[in-house]
Amino acid sequence: MKKNNAGLWMVCFALLLLMPRLIWTVAADRFETDATENTVMATAPKLTKDNWKDYPASLEEYYNGSVPFRSQLITLHSLLDLNVFREKSINDKVVVGGQDWLFYSAESDIEDYKGTNLFTEGQLAVIADNLLVTKNWLEARDIEFVLFVAPNKETIYGEDYLPAYYKKGELTRTGQLLSYLKEHTDIRVVYPEEEMRQCREDWSLYWHYDTHWNAAGGYIGAKKLLAELGIEVPDPHELTFTPDDFSGYDLARMMNLQDYYEKKKPKDINYIVTGYNGNNLQAVSIDDATALVYHSDSPDERKLFMVRDSFAGGMAPALVSNFRDSYLAHWNGFFEQSMVDEQAPDVFVLEVVERRLDYLSTFRLSD
Repeated sequence: MKKNNAGLWMVCFALLLLMPRLIWTVAADRFETDATENTVMATAPKLTKDNWKDYPASLEEYYNGSVPFRSQLITLHSLLDLNVFREKSINDKVVVGGQDWLFYSAESDIEDYKGTNLFTEGQLAVIADNLLVTKNWLEARDIEFVLFVAPNKETIYGEDYLPAYYKKGELTRTGQLLSYLKEHTDIRVVYPEEEMRQCREDWSLYWHYDTHWNAAGGYIGAKKLLAELGIEVPDPHELTFTPDDFSGYDLARMMNLQDYYEKKKPKDINYIVTGYNGNNLQAVSIDDATALVYHSDSPDERKLFMVRDSFAGGMAPALVSNFRDSYLAHWNGFFEQSMVDEQAPDVFVLEVVERRLDYLSTFRLSD
């Protein structure tokens, strides 16, 4: 190759490498730049005498998170996998099922469904001990204690919409835990799987493009919990479920495809649930990352305190309208034991979704 031609190819190659950055510098404000696949954007690290060992890794993380056209490239990759290669597992966080149902695979949802992550006898004993100690601590303060387990989306709809190569296990760790607690403790446990499976064809109880249940699923869960606490609310079939296309889209965002799924027809399925007594429910303070605080004119004057995850949001309207006051504290980085004494509730509910049952290995209220 002649020297002139070699030099020209080198210049062209350099321009090819630099062009995305040059275009991005000029036109970045015209493109999506957020970490829309549910990641946290890294900030540019500064080299100091204290971080020089970790600086290369931090710089790589920053570069990977801020590379030009990153969001657009992720979207393109997901669309190619979905529509061209017909992949059923787009990435390590999402499984694409039948009829556009999306399922979560970044935590233990799939393992829970297959029954491949069973508890050991020792783990079950630790959880049972934690719950018994918690129950005794609460009862010493005249506070009722109930454990509420929200079913994974896969538990209710996996057999219908997960790819056929995911086989449902005969024994799951939720089943293990419920049996163990029933045999070895007097812990009150609410797990609305049966009620939800009975209604799963009447309504879509979970958003198709999100990990969470919608208002219909939340109502059924709330009804089961309220019954355990001595409060009866109408059967779902006695209520009005008005379709609403709102969705959380957290699974769609993990693939950077929220816009794609928002435009799908039909849209995702939610409901506005009416027909039960809201008792003039008032939202005092709403922050999903910290606390949901409510007041109502319920004839039941008890105060509810719940340690919860994001599934409590779908339960809240039907649940908290049946207590005079309610304080729902998020478990992740917010809840502290001192809050229980500060709030002085009559009822304490520990709510956890199936995929986070490991949380019960560390949750413990004690002196």
